[in-house]
Amino acid sequence: MRSVRHIKCDEGPGVCNNCTSTGRKCDGYDLHRLPVKKLALAFTPNIDPHPGWVTTTDERRCFSYFRQYSIPGLAVFFDSLLWQKIILQISHFDPAVYHAANMLGALHQDSGANKMRLSGENLQLACHRFALEQASRAYTHLAKRLASKDPQFREVTLVCCLLFVMSDLLLGRYDDSFKHLHSGLRILKETQEEHQNISLDGSLVRTFERLDIESAHFGRGTPFLFTHVGIGNDLHSLDVFLNMQNVADVHRSVTLLLNLGIPFLARCWPLSAVEIAGKYTDLFQNQQQILSLNYEFQHRFRIFYRDFYHTLSDRDQRGVDVLQLMSLGQILSLKTCLIKGPVPESFTPEYITLLSAHQVLLAKFSDRPTFTLDYGVIPGLWVVASQCPDYSIRLQAIHTLQAWPHCEGIINSNLVASMALEKLKAELRIRGQLHRSIIDADTEEELFRFLFDTLMSTQQATNWSFIHGTDLLQRLSMTGIYTSSKSLELPSLIYIGTLCTQ
Repeated sequence: MRSVRHIKCDEGPGVCNNCTSTGRKCDGYDLHRLPVKKLALAFTPNIDPHPGWVTTTDERRCFSYFRQYSIPGLAVFFDSLLWQKIILQISHFDPAVYHAANMLGALHQDSGANKMRLSGENLQLACHRFALEQASRAYTHLAKRLASKDPQFREVTLVCCLLFVMSDLLLGRYDDSFKHLHSGLRILKETQEEHQNISLDGSLVRTFERLDIESAHFGRGTPFLFTHVGIGNDLHSLDVFLNMQNVADVHRSVTLLLNLGIPFLARCWPLSAVEIAGKYTDLFQNQQQILSLNYEFQHRFRIFYRDFYHTLSDRDQRGVDVLQLMSLGQILSLKTCLIKGPVPESFTPEYITLLSAHQVLLAKFSDRPTFTLDYGVIPGLWVVASQCPDYSIRLQAIHTLQAWPHCEGIINSNLVASMALEKLKAELRIRGQLHRSIIDADTEEELFRFLFDTLMSTQQATNWSFIHGTDLLQRLSMTGIYTSSKSLELPSLIYIGTLCTQ
C-alpha cells in the first residue's frame, strides 16, 4: 500500500515509520479500531505466531479468533486438512489470505454475538468497518500479484474467494456470497479446461464442490459447475457402499448420496402439482433410483455400525451419527417431494423418528459451533419442521432449531426456523386455530424480522427451492409484507469476482 505521496507504507498501526521518519504526513493504515473490551477474550498472542510482516493489535485479535474459534467449528464433525493445516499455513506467508481470515474472524464473532441473525452490513459498527477494511487489503494484495507467474496465485485466490463466500454468508448477503462462489467455481472450471500443470488442493476443491451442490437450492435448481454425478453412471453400482470401515468411508458414501439427492430435491420442490403431473414418469423413476441407493446404504450402514462403530473415537462416532441423520433426512424428503399439498398422516411416525434421532445427537453434543461448512442437523430438522402432519411435532422441531443458532454452509438455522414457523402459522390461520403467538412473542417477532430483512436484501430469494416449496413469498406478498422486486440498497464488501477470473 502506498500513501497519496507514493511512499510505500510499512503497514504499521496508526502512522507508518517510512512516513514519519522523513517528516511526511502519513495517510494512515489502521483506519478502524475495534473496541478493546469486545475482543479482549479473543486476544491470545502467545499461541499465534506472527506472520512475516507488521500487523496491528486488532488484526492479531481477529486472527486469534479465527484460529481458536472459527477453524475448530469448521472442522467440528470431520477432520479437515483444509482448515486445520492448509489455510493456517497459507495465512502465515500470504497477506491476502491473512487479511481475508481477519475479515471472517471479525464477522464470525459479531454474528455469534447476535445469535447468527445478521441480515446485512452495518457500517455504523466498528467490527463491520474493520471487516471491510480487511477485505480491501486482501483485494489489494491479490491485485498486486495479478501479473505474476506465481504458481500458487490461483490457489491463494481460491482461498480468499472461499473466505469471502463465508463472510457474506455470515452477513446474510446471499447474492454477494453466490457471486464470490461462482467466481471461485469459474477458476476451477478454467483450470480443468486448460489442463494446466497447476496442483489445487483436493480438500479445497471438495469444499467448493459441496457449496456448489448445496447452492442448487438457492438458484437455478442445478449446481453451477459440479453436475458430474448421474443415476445411470457408476454411482448406480451398489459397490460404492461396500467395505465401509471408518468414518471417511461413510462420509464418502453419504456425500455421493447428497450429490444426487440435493439437486433432485431442488428440482422437485418448486414444481407445481400440474408440472409434477406432466413430468411424473421421469421424476418418479429418478426418485426411486435415488431412494434405492439410500436404502442400500442403510443396509450397509447397519453392518458397519455392528462391526466398526464401537472401535471409533467419540468424535468419529458423532460424525458417523450426523452422516446417518443426513441419509435418513434425505430418504424422508425424497419420499414426500412429489406430494403437493398436506403430507399424509401415515408419514407421522417417520417424522417422529427423525426428530428423535436429532434430539438424541444434540443431547450428546455440547460443544456446538456457530459456523460449520459440513452438512449437519439443519436439513433433517427442516424436513420435520416444515412437513410433519402433526403440528406439535413440527413445533418441537422448530424449538430444536432455535436451541442451536448456527450456520451449516449456506443454511442458517434462524432462517429455517422462521420459515417453518411462518408456514405453520399460515396453516393454522387457514384452519382458524391461530389465536396467539405459537412461541415466545418476542422471539417470534425477532425471527420474523430477521427473515423479512434477509428476504428484502436478497434479490434471488424467489429462486430458493424451499421457499417455493412453502409458498412463503406468495403468502407474504398477499399480506403486503414482501414484494420480490424490492431490495435494500446496502453497502457491499469488496467483490473480487472480476479479479479472480482475470
